[in-house]
Amino acid sequence: MATRNVPPQQGQTRNTTRGQSAHGNKFADAGAFAGGLLGAMGGSFVPPINLTVNSGGGRGGQSPAASRTPHFMLGEPTFASTDDVRNYCNGVRALMLQCAIELAMGAKILEARLAQAQPLPDDTPIQAKLRAMKVGRKLKRAADGATAAAKNAVAAYGAFQREYADLMRPRPKQRPAQTTPFQF
Repeated sequence: MATRNVPPQQGQTRNTTRGQSAHGNKFADAGAFAGGLLGAMGGSFVPPINLTVNSGGGRGGQSPAASRTPHFMLGEPTFASTDDVRNYCNGVRALMLQCAIELAMGAKILEARLAQAQPLPDDTPIQAKLRAMKVGRKLKRAADGATAAAKNAVAAYGAFQREYADLMRPRPKQRPAQTTPFQF
């Protein structure tokens, strides 16, 4: 059954197939996007490139030093208290786990799409799949590295707790020992 690529008229809903919603399946859309990237140029792989150029000059009275302030994804690390250390390590863990999930999913999608790409004239289908696995393996390693970074962020906070436990929970002040003077 073919669907039409005609926008819905007023009062009508969009035609869908197999009970999908009007918004579609996000994983199918991601696969279609990856397929569009790979199939658009006759089977050659051309990734999209975004280029952002920031001018170094000041804007509207700002000094050039103000325009070069560092921007951290997790916020600027201050580490003024134990809560700052814990929050930073938790932020690193959460960010790296999300990156690991996205990289692993991207590796699977890329590997599947490259396995379906048009093989080279001398290749067998098995060789084409092996080449796709080699490429996908690199993104899988990046996902493993992001997972390792998340584990090490947790380990860093654990080491901080062990090494600086005395500073985190200071002992109550003890009264000085009272000595009785020597009496004859």
